Amino acid sequence: MFEMTRQITYSQVGQNLLVDMAMLTHFFQDCTLFHSDSIGKGVRNLEDNRRAWFLSSWQIEVVRYPSYGERIRVRTWPHDFKGLYGYRNFEILDEQGEQIARANSIWIFMDVENLRPMKPEPEDVEGYEMSPALDMEYAPRKIKVMQEAEAASMQRYDAIRVRRSFIDSNSHVNNGRYVTEAMEYVQNPEAITKMRVDYRKAATLGDYMIPVVYCGGDCEQIVFEDEQQQPYVIMEMM
Repeated sequence: MFEMTRQITYSQVGQNLLVDMAMLTHFFQDCTLFHSDSIGKGVRNLEDNRRAWFLSSWQIEVVRYPSYGERIRVRTWPHDFKGLYGYRNFEILDEQGEQIARANSIWIFMDVENLRPMKPEPEDVEGYEMSPALDMEYAPRKIKVMQEAEAASMQRYDAIRVRRSFIDSNSHVNNGRYVTEAMEYVQNPEAITKMRVDYRKAATLGDYMIPVVYCGGDCEQIVFEDEQQQPYVIMEMM
């Protein structure tokens, strides 16, 4: 298990002095990368081995959102490796040690040179010490996009052009940035207690992401499509 501690800063909170779901994904992503760095498999090692774990999906559940000035502990650990996939849990603990958020993530191992999935070798998972999986109801990796007939409403918004500020060291849109952009289309961000994200393909500098928002019952889906209406990412918030 790997753990990092941090104090919530003013630049990490919104008008209500709370972080939002997008910021939680950044915390989890940071914790993952620091964990990999600590065993010599971080972003600075990518140039040497040209193999890496790419995020395929999130499932996040929130009890409450951390607030400005609060000190939290973010923890992560892998709980399984199967074929091409790695499975990683997360939790956030408050100062009293109470769990205030938890998550599962699924990662796919990639040949970065050819951008193709590949089965990891024993040395690729060496150092990732596994711990038991969190007790939660695990959702499928894939999300089915609502049909217009199923949704109470559906709206397509103006395209978002991918700018330099969206891009990470892998030369595509940062995983957390999709969620940050999606929060602009959520009706009541403070009320979200669950989120799933299904990453389909990477958007790169200059691409256009077209937001399509479906509402049905207590669920909102935000889909970022390309110009051929193929999804970059599908997000589901409840």
